[in-house]
Amino acid sequence: MWYQSKFNFKRIILRNPNFLFFDILIPVLFYLLFTKILSDDMGFKRDYLVSMMIYANLLGSVLTVANTLVNDYVSGYAKSLRLLPVKQWQYYISVGSIFWLLNVFCVIALGLTGWLFNGIVFSVKLWLILVGIIPLLATPLMLIGVLLAQTHDINTVNILGNIVFLLAIVSGLWFPFKTLPHWIQIIGGHTPVYYIAEIARELVSGKMITWDYLVGVIIWSLLLGSLIYLIEKTIARTC
Repeated sequence: MWYQSKFNFKRIILRNPNFLFFDILIPVLFYLLFTKILSDDMGFKRDYLVSMMIYANLLGSVLTVANTLVNDYVSGYAKSLRLLPVKQWQYYISVGSIFWLLNVFCVIALGLTGWLFNGIVFSVKLWLILVGIIPLLATPLMLIGVLLAQTHDINTVNILGNIVFLLAIVSGLWFPFKTLPHWIQIIGGHTPVYYIAEIARELVSGKMITWDYLVGVIIWSLLLGSLIYLIEKTIARTC
């Protein structure tokens, strides 16, 4: 498992700088653009920093995960693993741990950007919490990426991947949630992205976590995980 994770780290992150560009640099540029143009309020800059941390995790967990898994399928890498004593769940855990690490890099990069350009300072304790909790909360987002990868077609993934931008909008990552139309708030308020963002904001603000949000993340994870399991079982029966 350790060897496989090390190998996946090299092939997924070190040999694919595009992932770092899209998953880290784009949210950083968004953060700098919006905080330098829209408002000088420190509260807004802090909240938007959290939003971009979640947005970076959203990009990495959905688009990057989906593209990686599809490429593994198309290239035959995933199939070749079946010839080795490697279980399917070990493959997913190994790849998932790499994307968890990528999400950690995203959180750190955004945090450093907020500190360097806007003077936002977090305590060491809060840093450790954010670095550990936000990527962990992104589990249902990774499962969305795995679900998209079940199409086994890169073009389909790129089309369906637009759900990332839709989720970012309706959950209030790009624009303040309260400024969205009421009907969008009803939809966006039940997405896993919204739950994750609200938990992160509560942590940054020093508030108690709203357990309903955490339960929502868990329910989404169970639903998506069950759906992926059923799809894979169905595919296995027809092959």
